[in-house]
Amino acid sequence: MAEEIEVVDSPLRVLIVRGSFNTLGGAERELLQLIRHASKRWQVSLATLQFPQQAQELLGDCEIEIIQPKQPFTWPQGAITEITAGQSSAATREWKKMNIDWSNYDVVHLSVCRGTLEILNSVSDNTLAGKGLHYHCLEPPRWLYEDVLHRHMDGDLKRPLWLTKLIFANQRRVDQKLVSRLAKMKGSAISGNSMWIQKQLRDIYHLACDEKKANGSPPRRNSKGQMLEATHLMHVLDWELWPQLADEDEKNATDEIQQAVVTAEKNSSEAEKLPDEYVVTIGKLSFAKGAWETVQSLQGTGLSLVQIGGGEQSDKDDILAHGDSLGVDVYCMPRLSQSALRAVIRGSVAMVSHAHGEPFGLTPLEAMAIGIPALMVDEGGFHYTMNTVDSGMLISREDYESWGEAYRLAQDDDNRKLWAVNGRKYVEENFTIDNQINALENLLLECVKSAL
Repeated sequence: MAEEIEVVDSPLRVLIVRGSFNTLGGAERELLQLIRHASKRWQVSLATLQFPQQAQELLGDCEIEIIQPKQPFTWPQGAITEITAGQSSAATREWKKMNIDWSNYDVVHLSVCRGTLEILNSVSDNTLAGKGLHYHCLEPPRWLYEDVLHRHMDGDLKRPLWLTKLIFANQRRVDQKLVSRLAKMKGSAISGNSMWIQKQLRDIYHLACDEKKANGSPPRRNSKGQMLEATHLMHVLDWELWPQLADEDEKNATDEIQQAVVTAEKNSSEAEKLPDEYVVTIGKLSFAKGAWETVQSLQGTGLSLVQIGGGEQSDKDDILAHGDSLGVDVYCMPRLSQSALRAVIRGSVAMVSHAHGEPFGLTPLEAMAIGIPALMVDEGGFHYTMNTVDSGMLISREDYESWGEAYRLAQDDDNRKLWAVNGRKYVEENFTIDNQINALENLLLECVKSAL
C-alpha cells in the first residue's frame, strides 16, 4: 500500500488539464468518471482545448468550472504540421489566450493527450511555485516513440522507419523538453497507468523505476523536493457499465446487435446472426491491436472472430481475406452501444487480444467483471494486470499450441465458472473508483506538501 499522506480539512483545490476530449475514447471517459466522483470530495476545475457536447453530457449533473477557448479550437493538419510540430505550437498559442487564475488551485493534474503539456508554456515557474504538479502519462505518445502505429495490419511498415523518425523528430524534441521541465519542478510527479508504462517512462524519459512501487505511491525526492523516479496510477472500471448479470437494456439489445451483424463486413455466409461460437476482440483495426494475429491463433479451432470497433475499409478487406486464407470466419463490426457491446461479450467464448505493447488494457478486467474468460498476449500492461489472478490466461504471442489449449479451457464449463468467480473478486477488490481516487489523492497531497 502507498504511504498515507495526512488529509487537510479544507477540500483539495484541483485543476485537471487535458488537451482534448474530442475522441471520447476510454481515457477520456475514464477521466470524466474520475471528475464526477472526485468533485464530491475536492474542488475541481477542468481546463481543456476541446470539450464536445457529448463529453458535457457524460458529466451528468456534476457541476464544475470548465475553462475552454471562447471560440472552437481545431488542430492544424498536414505533413508540414507534423514535421514542424505545428500542433504543439497551436496548442501553446491557444493556452496563452485562456484566462486561468492559478492562485485558485493547490495542485494541477495533467492527463496525457496531444496538447496537454503545452499548458506549461503559458505559465512561468514562479506562478507554479508552491503548487503540486502531477502528470498522469497513461502512455508516452506512441506515434513518437514506437513503430506500432506506423505499420499496416500485417506488420509491414507504412514507410521506411528512418523517414518516420525524421518526420516526428521535432515533436519528440518538444515532448522531451516539456517532460524534462516538469520533472525538474519542485513538487512534481509523473505516473504511468501501469508498471509497464512506469518502465516505459524510464526507457524514454530516463526516469528511475522501482518495480516494487505500489499503486499511487509518491516518488522519492531529493532535498529540493524534486522527483527522483516515476510512479504509476492504475485505471479502474466504471461499475455502472459492467454489471455482473445482464440488465434489461442488455437483454433488449437484440435488434441493435442483429442490425450490426447484417451490416458488418464479414466472410461468413451467416448474414443475420452472430456465429454460435466466437471470441471477441475490441478496438479499431490496426497492427497495434493485433487482430491479424488473433485470426492466426484461431486457425483450426472452429471459432469465429468478432471484432468490434470498426476500421479503415482497406484494413477490413485485408483481415477478411486473411481469415479466408486460414479458414476463420471474421466479423468486423462498428462501435456498439454499451448494452449491445456487453451482450456480445457475454455471449462469447472469451475476450481475446494480441495487442502490441498495450499500455494497460481494460478489456480483460471488463471481461472478468461480467464473468467471461480473458485470454491475452503476455506482454505490456496485460502482464501486470493479470499475472496475479487465476482468471483467464496469459499466452506467448506465437505459441499457437498454447492458444489452442486456452480456447479449449475457455469452453470448459467448470473452468469458466472458476475463472468467473476469481475474476469478479479480483476486480472488485482492486479496480474501483474509490481505489483510484484514494491513490490519486495520496499522490496529489504529497505533491502539494513537497512543493511548499
